[in-house]
Amino acid sequence: MSKHPWSSLLVVALLWLSLTSIHLPVNRKAAYSFHYKGSISYAEGQVKKADQYFKRAYNILPENFYFAVSYGLTHGQRGNLSEALEVISKARRVIPFDDPEVKRKQALSNFFSGLVYAYNHDFDKAFREVSLGLYNLPNDSTAASIFENTLGYLRVQNQARNSHRRGDMPAHFHVHERDLDAAFQHFESALALDPGNPAARANYQVLCDTLGRSPKFATSELTPIQDRKEYQPTFLDMHIRLINELELPDFDEILFLVDISGSMVQEQVICMNANRFDVMKELARKALKAFPEGKQYGFATIGGTCNSEPDFWRPTGSIERDELDTRFRFLIPDGTTPLLSRLVATPELFSDSSQQQKTIFLISDGANTCRVGGVDVCQFAEELSDQGITVNVLTFLSTTINNTNAFAEYICLAESTGGNIIYMDNYHCRLEPLSFDLLASCQLRLPELTQSSCWGDHIETLWNISPSGSGGME
Repeated sequence: MSKHPWSSLLVVALLWLSLTSIHLPVNRKAAYSFHYKGSISYAEGQVKKADQYFKRAYNILPENFYFAVSYGLTHGQRGNLSEALEVISKARRVIPFDDPEVKRKQALSNFFSGLVYAYNHDFDKAFREVSLGLYNLPNDSTAASIFENTLGYLRVQNQARNSHRRGDMPAHFHVHERDLDAAFQHFESALALDPGNPAARANYQVLCDTLGRSPKFATSELTPIQDRKEYQPTFLDMHIRLINELELPDFDEILFLVDISGSMVQEQVICMNANRFDVMKELARKALKAFPEGKQYGFATIGGTCNSEPDFWRPTGSIERDELDTRFRFLIPDGTTPLLSRLVATPELFSDSSQQQKTIFLISDGANTCRVGGVDVCQFAEELSDQGITVNVLTFLSTTINNTNAFAEYICLAESTGGNIIYMDNYHCRLEPLSFDLLASCQLRLPELTQSSCWGDHIETLWNISPSGSGGME
């Protein structure tokens, strides 16, 4: 396709946006931005700050399941039990029956309700909610491992409300060996599901030491997840993890939408001693060779200015794999990141077939620099979803507060269209998926356990736990 049709496509897209933007007053990007900031704050242990961000995201888009359960979690952690449970319950009730993630979302709503009960010291109800969530959870070993670790933690903590005093000893709970043994089984299950679960590893080791047991898992099996070989792909095999995490082989039409802005050259991938632009080209070329036969490829670039024509603009099915490889090989950087002005025209690069599975494979390292018709990236994501186009993202940005705008755009693009995001850990040469919930941050750790002599020195199956000992969060 020549560059001439690009101009007419952009005019049509701008006209569509000007006609429809008045119907989209909700600032979706702001909501995703607040939720992203809240997620970072929560991971850093700043619950009050996270709660404020989550509340703002929830108030803008209360129908978003992840915004609701995130706000419910932090609100409950701050002592607002009934309000928090109502927020989570409402989120569960309004999940569409045809939502492809309906079972997972239901399981997560049980899990977060359980945590809210736990933070308010009702460990019995917490245990029942998390157990129900685990029962309903679809096949997901990483998530199931977190559920099992939480059940082990709750089993230890579920020792009724009233604390015990004896002599000069501070108030404490008693924990029987039968409860520690039951918790031990949960931690073993957590490690069987995910040997790299750090909280389960720590809790398992605590109970091994407490109960005087030899670990069932060898030390090598308990290596932290970030150090395990399969989570540390080299530059030679990283492309395999990339295409599998983004499920790219499942699509029939794959449009590469590639950021060629100057920042891709200016920033380095530290662990590879190369700039992002060169790493992107090499990684994309290796991934391309690993795709199954029979795919229809398209190619478009994000560069120049908001109104300039793209360097390349090829519809799916018009470019063979060998030519696409050559295009990647000889790419040169150009301008800024006019993401939205390119994005609004991309549907025209796909076929009209409703039977084809279509995806935009976005590779970028920056936030949109253009305004188009008063509509932002997040609003246009809904239009892509309506046209059956999924957006999958590879980004070289780190997940920090400084990159809020870019990640807010990536998250709403992927979540609204059913896609995924994976980001490059620049310091460790790892590709890490970015999830939309707080599950990975909810890793409870056991408090200190001490042998009890309250019932006499001859009782060796009783341990003490402080009422204030609520464990830690990973």
